[in-house]
Amino acid sequence: MLGLINAERRRAGLNTVILGDNIAAQLHAESALDNCVSSHWGLDGLKPYMRYSLAGGYQSNGENGHGLDYCIRASDGYSAHSGIRREIDQAMDGWMSSLGHRRNLLDPYHRKVNIGIVWDKYNTVMYQHFEGDYVQYDWLPAISNGVLSFSGVTKNGVRFDRKRDLSVQIHYDRPPHELTRGQVARTYCYGSGRRVAGLRQPLTGNSYYPTDAFDDTYDPCPDPYDVPPDAPAPRSHSEAHRAWQEAYNASQSREPQSIAVPWITASEWTASDTSFAVKADIGEILNQYGDGIYTVLVWGDFVGVREVISEYSIFHGVTPPDTYDPGNW
Repeated sequence: MLGLINAERRRAGLNTVILGDNIAAQLHAESALDNCVSSHWGLDGLKPYMRYSLAGGYQSNGENGHGLDYCIRASDGYSAHSGIRREIDQAMDGWMSSLGHRRNLLDPYHRKVNIGIVWDKYNTVMYQHFEGDYVQYDWLPAISNGVLSFSGVTKNGVRFDRKRDLSVQIHYDRPPHELTRGQVARTYCYGSGRRVAGLRQPLTGNSYYPTDAFDDTYDPCPDPYDVPPDAPAPRSHSEAHRAWQEAYNASQSREPQSIAVPWITASEWTASDTSFAVKADIGEILNQYGDGIYTVLVWGDFVGVREVISEYSIFHGVTPPDTYDPGNW
């Protein structure tokens, strides 16, 4: 699969990627086949960037998935697949024919890919979890007594010639809980949560910011938490495909929401050359939204192009599953 990914990237005139060592994609694939589901969402209620963070990841990242929300059996009358290499070829063809998956495969800012593949005689589940490699933290994003803080250095061409080259946003997801097969089968995509705050550098002297919020668009994917827990799991290949098609249609017809996102002025803000450090009191946001998953997105400058260089999820007031804990591998 790595060879096929890099062949497509070379054809597009892009850098090749190397194999990463974040195990979230493989663990998610194993869980998916064990439970006869295939979704970006896990039965533990987690999304890709959450699993990735729990497994030690903190770069920009995005996932492609391939599989079925039903386990085919010999009694279903299907022929056994002819080999995993052919299955990988077909998965890659499908991803390259899908606009969103193709965009992920050919993202010029990806530098690594973590691959998860599991199969048996009739079923195959595959995940590609791409990531950047632009940040090395001295202090991972953490919340203590309502204060968010982190620091580190950038690499591979990202630098801060001006303080405003650094940008930080906070997204929120409700506390996760276990999902049923019926709920997970009715998903198609995943979003990065609701944007709840943007951080900005402190000003000096008599300078002041003219606004306390900025306008944004919230475009959520259909959420499995909104599906009744007793929704039946697919009982056949055709039912699984039908549930997927309904989820796809729902994702295409969703209506974006206009929201106002508050600015929070940091108490500390360093962005110089390759070093960065931020400290900000986000207590008002925590009071408003409560326990949940707060994902910190850090943006940097690639010679005039602004891109996300880090995405890290903080489980605030939430005990995460230990499935992805590196100490348990």
